Amino acid sequence: MGPPDFLQLDNELSFHGSNQHPRSFGVVIKSCLHFGVQPVFIPVREPWRNGVIEKFNDTYNKKFFRRQWFHSYAHLKRQSKNFQTFHNRHHRYSCLKGKTPDECRSDFKPATLGPNTKLPSLENMPDGNIIVIRLIRSDRVLNIFGEKFKLHKDLVYSYVKAVIITAIHRLQVYLGEDLVDSFDYQLPA
Repeated sequence: MGPPDFLQLDNELSFHGSNQHPRSFGVVIKSCLHFGVQPVFIPVREPWRNGVIEKFNDTYNKKFFRRQWFHSYAHLKRQSKNFQTFHNRHHRYSCLKGKTPDECRSDFKPATLGPNTKLPSLENMPDGNIIVIRLIRSDRVLNIFGEKFKLHKDLVYSYVKAVIITAIHRLQVYLGEDLVDSFDYQLPA
């Protein structure tokens, strides 16, 4: 179906990079930005915001992973591919208007990166936006991957959208569509 405009993620460490060096983003974020996809991190401890993914994980766990014994990693990979094929043919999702993933995929001409596409060198941080959604609690702290930014008291118990703009090394904080705060956000060279 082609590359998405956004990739919604939970806050697992492997997605954003490093707790010790919170501005040293990992390969997932860098790859997203390189291909023009904006990563969007859901609020911490709110897995229901990734409902379709959580439902799939539950189905995968109950209907596949916990129902058989795998004698090797290669066996797990083969069986997982079989489960994926079965799932994509038979499981329907409301977000796909009641269609299976295969039915939905057949409605689109796939956009590919091309047969000779290689992953880029990800030593440098690509330009783009990283979006982080957070609930501001009574301490008024906006926590971005372990770094803390103090916000105005009017934002307590509000969800804000923090946008890291890598091209200008800036963190902008929005309440709805309104820019409510901005911070320098120098990224490593």
